[in-house]
Amino acid sequence: MATIRDIAELANVSIGTVDRVLHHRGSVSPPTKAKVEWAIQKLKYTPNIYARQLKLSRRYKFGVLMPELHQDAGYWEQAAMGIHKAGKELEPYKIKVKFFHFNRYSENSFCKKFLQMLAENLDGLLIAPILVDQCKELVSRIPEKVPYLFFDSDLPDTKRFTFIGQDPFKSGILAGKLMKILIGENGDVAVIRVLPEDYHINLRAEGFRSYFLENGLKHPIHIYDWYEKKDLAEINALFDKILKENPNLKGIFMTNALTYLAASYIQSKSLNQKIRIIGYDLVPENVAYLKNSAIDFLISQSPMTQGYEGIMMLYRKIVLNHNVEDKIMMPIDIVTKENVEFYKYASVENG
Repeated sequence: MATIRDIAELANVSIGTVDRVLHHRGSVSPPTKAKVEWAIQKLKYTPNIYARQLKLSRRYKFGVLMPELHQDAGYWEQAAMGIHKAGKELEPYKIKVKFFHFNRYSENSFCKKFLQMLAENLDGLLIAPILVDQCKELVSRIPEKVPYLFFDSDLPDTKRFTFIGQDPFKSGILAGKLMKILIGENGDVAVIRVLPEDYHINLRAEGFRSYFLENGLKHPIHIYDWYEKKDLAEINALFDKILKENPNLKGIFMTNALTYLAASYIQSKSLNQKIRIIGYDLVPENVAYLKNSAIDFLISQSPMTQGYEGIMMLYRKIVLNHNVEDKIMMPIDIVTKENVEFYKYASVENG
């Protein structure tokens, strides 16, 4: 039997748009309405009146555990936008989303917010498992009846029902391949693991290094760890150390959204050689340095889509009782100054 989700996918619009057409509420442009009506006829959709009344008679509350929105240069704000969009679309089904924001640099903050979330009577959880050791212990306390999924980063050996995000190892391999194209046949490369205890940060660094090793390339790859404290003097001191230790430095791979810190530092120096920079995420600071060529490539993780799909997956699993995929992998998009403008709003379909 066809579902509203099936209609949305066939018509290439959002679930909310399909809902507005089906229930004659809100404004939908004539071309979009025609697409939805065509999909309804194509799939021979008929509403299940009993199921609809059952769903509308019950309220659902989903919890979201994620870092404070300003952290990682606003990366989490983009994810929250997707979550809000999904929550808005699902309002007609009596679904409410409640946020629990933690300081990602504080174990106490993470544990406190996690326990606050568990104390609520929630039907499902969307979790960003940033602090690995603490998260592994705390997810074991989630009641069996409460489904939960991870986004942004996965965590092995847990009972999450799905994961939404990128393959960090493969994105690291891609970054390695791009770096080789940029720097040619020789030169040292520095890899900066930001918060090295983070599971997916480690996999990015491993993927990057594996590209050079498996292809028999002789470029020295130097791994540096930074725990992302607020004192910028510390990261600048690290960059000073990198330049001193690697006089033939040709490239820097930043493993998270703080790529602009490397670009800002390098741009402030009058260096004889060009140092190539590759990193992650379309936060405003990164985009600015990408446009002026201080950053060569950014890898987009589509955080808005991750947040949006996270809530939608809870809806499908809990409310519709659908089988869902074990993993929903985000594309590994390469963004340059030439195509970055096309990504400005290209995270969640706007229909």
